[in-house]
Amino acid sequence: MCTVAYQASTSLPYDNLGRATAGLRAALRHRVLDAGDLGLPDWSTLAVTGPEITTDELGRPWFTWTATVLTSP
Repeated sequence: MCTVAYQASTSLPYDNLGRATAGLRAALRHRVLDAGDLGLPDWSTLAVTGPEITTDELGRPWFTWTATVLTSP
């Protein structure tokens, strides 16, 4: 079995690293399960980057966060 990297992103209407991380961890768990990977997410490798700030058509800011985690064999 080999180590695989999984990535997920989320955009939120507020700047909150804790909430973004919680949502990203859930999304990453689903990606690992959906891929049928027998490895488990190694949360010590979780890397969260962001936010990247963009504005929508009404001028409201959106904060985009990206996370990567490796699976452990």
